[in-house]
Amino acid sequence: MTRPPFLRLLSVFLCLAAAAAAEENRYDLLGKMLLPFVNVFAKSTTNPNRAVSFTLKLEQMTDLPSELIGSQAEVAVEYPDKLRLHAPILGEDVTVCRNGQELWAYPGSKVEEMLKAAGAKKKLPRVDANYRLQPFSLPVPEKELVFLPVLFQAKDVGSESLDGQPCRVLDVYLMPELARSLKAQNWGARVWVLPDGKPARISVAKPGWMVVVHFDQLQFAPKLPESTWEPTSEQSADVLKLDPARYQQLLGAMVK
Repeated sequence: MTRPPFLRLLSVFLCLAAAAAAEENRYDLLGKMLLPFVNVFAKSTTNPNRAVSFTLKLEQMTDLPSELIGSQAEVAVEYPDKLRLHAPILGEDVTVCRNGQELWAYPGSKVEEMLKAAGAKKKLPRVDANYRLQPFSLPVPEKELVFLPVLFQAKDVGSESLDGQPCRVLDVYLMPELARSLKAQNWGARVWVLPDGKPARISVAKPGWMVVVHFDQLQFAPKLPESTWEPTSEQSADVLKLDPARYQQLLGAMVK
């Protein structure tokens, strides 16, 4: 089954972390930025941080309606199987949450209405009705990470100030073999990296399509509060329980 765009982009970002073992400077900087993300999703790691939360601001995207410029997505992830996403989906602000095998969305009444309407117009991503949720994992076998540096190209394109902070700017490309395995042929990324190694902005592009997002409030932690994965008291009266297929459709629709 085709991965939703959000998860496909996330897979590309995570894979880039293997470049840390290559040359100094640009590759070390790329690794410094991406290794904390890899440690969240790796099955075997000594790093204590197994959770990450951040806000993404949508700056540009191909065919993006003007009213969605500047829209934000709030993301929280905890290994092995917890995800909470608050973002504009199908024209509405929606919260979608996975807590293990428990899946829900808010506002439930609007989500159910949107799914029916979008399904009737054939605007929902196609999914396998028999799809089952699995724990999060990296898009390549962990035992092969040591061999991945040769599969990346990184180019240092200078420095740029972003929100008053100096950033190093890198252009990053997947080598053809890895790009084919991730179904990301002809994709490229430009990343703005803060002095502490955190990403400030990422632009991802392929022929005919591009997206630029701004990172804010990026934090890594051993775990997030349990309340993160539960509806708030205000949400509890209008929660829609989801099956895995509907959950995947909502995630896939987030960039539609």
